[in-house]
Amino acid sequence: MPDHHHQIDVTGIQPSAQPIIEGIARVYINHLDASLDTLVAHGSGVKGGIIPGSSDLDTVAFVRQERLTAHGALPLNIALDLHRDLARIDPTPFRYLQGRVYPAGTMPGPGFIPGTFHIVAGATDIPTATGEDLLVAAHHALASLDSGAARASISNAMLDHGEGRLNRQMRWTSTDVWPLMYHVACVHLGDGLAAWQRTKHEVLAVLADDPILGDPLAGWFDAVGAHYANEETVESALTGLSAAAAFYDAVARWYGKRQ
Repeated sequence: MPDHHHQIDVTGIQPSAQPIIEGIARVYINHLDASLDTLVAHGSGVKGGIIPGSSDLDTVAFVRQERLTAHGALPLNIALDLHRDLARIDPTPFRYLQGRVYPAGTMPGPGFIPGTFHIVAGATDIPTATGEDLLVAAHHALASLDSGAARASISNAMLDHGEGRLNRQMRWTSTDVWPLMYHVACVHLGDGLAAWQRTKHEVLAVLADDPILGDPLAGWFDAVGAHYANEETVESALTGLSAAAAFYDAVARWYGKRQ
């Protein structure tokens, strides 16, 4: 039987995400029962700035160690059953549901960013990041950026075709570009929390007047919006990937001038 001590709270979630998050929570509670320590929603589903058809809906489940495998995963039979129920949830206006599971009390990286997450069910003691943590991570990511390698990765992917490969490349590129934009904002503002607590569109506004970053970043926003708002055509994907490459190059020049 489900653990009825789990109370679901979606009051801190964006209205369009509330019924989806509530559905996700019920699935986790039904399958994990008392082993579910905490369920956290984070990202645009909490702070806003959803790009319809593009943004994913992020959750993290902290599960008691004894319910997980030696590799820190849910047993496969539980994961399969859980997915059957998740598959019944319509993610619209989000692109898809993205979930992660960690042993209770642990998490890779600095932790959740205050102002960008909401505890949906369970315990409230979860790891959180500081502004300094985020600033250090931003400098590391920007110093490690190889825009030539990023361009080469996109170029090599253009030799594949079929089975939705081009659109998958657009998705994968998005998962690189958005964090990179936030790393830039961290350094630009000198404050990791002030950067990550903003929505994507608010970060665009912050960087819009930068002579190096403004136009390439606006071009990326326009390309992503057009690609996912319409029919995800070959041309709209190619435009998006070209815009991503231009942004990589701009970030490398921008950060290089600051060193």
